[in-house]
Amino acid sequence: MIITIFSEDDSTKRSILAANLATFCALQHRKVLLIDATSLKYSQNWGERRLAADAKIKLAVRGMEGLPSELENPASYYRSHFQDIIIDTDGCDSWNADSALVATDVLLVPIGSRSGDVKRRESLIQRIEALRLFNPALRVLVVELQAISAFGDTAADERSAARTFSRNVLTASLAQTVIHEWLEDNRLLQQGQSVFDSEPRNQRAVAEIEALYQEIAHARDLRLEAGAYGLAILHAIQRRITSHEASEEDGLKAIAAGGDRSRV
Repeated sequence: MIITIFSEDDSTKRSILAANLATFCALQHRKVLLIDATSLKYSQNWGERRLAADAKIKLAVRGMEGLPSELENPASYYRSHFQDIIIDTDGCDSWNADSALVATDVLLVPIGSRSGDVKRRESLIQRIEALRLFNPALRVLVVELQAISAFGDTAADERSAARTFSRNVLTASLAQTVIHEWLEDNRLLQQGQSVFDSEPRNQRAVAEIEALYQEIAHARDLRLEAGAYGLAILHAIQRRITSHEASEEDGLKAIAAGGDRSRV
């Protein structure tokens, strides 16, 4: 299974989530590869620190270089050798990011209350929908990143950013699992560790990662309603046409404005 964790956020949260999911897979005695397709290389640096610390739970970590064609080929060494491939990407490298997303089984999108502005989220939605033209079987799972208040867990909010985002992506599902504030702590990432390596363990964090992986596996096997694929692709095409027309209109306005200024 190929799981891609995708956000346009430059914080460590996405990479922490990727590292912990990869470690969980390795702990289940599965062959796992964590691929770093980001600009800041948090996952690759984590893997190097992990190797230097000789961590007990072993897994492979590498960059995206040279892998796009391998990922797109179901018979390639990487696809046949590793049971789970987890890709950490922020979309900055469009070629590598798009190659990863086209090969993905489940796209995991972490969304917090402060996960970028509305314009950035809209851009992310457009990119996901455009991918359906090349990967119509893509499963999208949105997971909420939630802080904990001084009075305990924050109440589930119908207006939460993650819930709103999942509603705006056709065929996307909102994970029942919520990832809590331990994700804010990047000390384990800096040490090449995961919540499964630390002593004492944060049992709540461990339980959240285990539950999230089960939801990812379920999303991969979930059958969509008849016509859902076609509707999602049609929606993606319509959105691209609308976006293209809007760009052309903006371009004409800019040319007209330039002409008006030249006559002043």
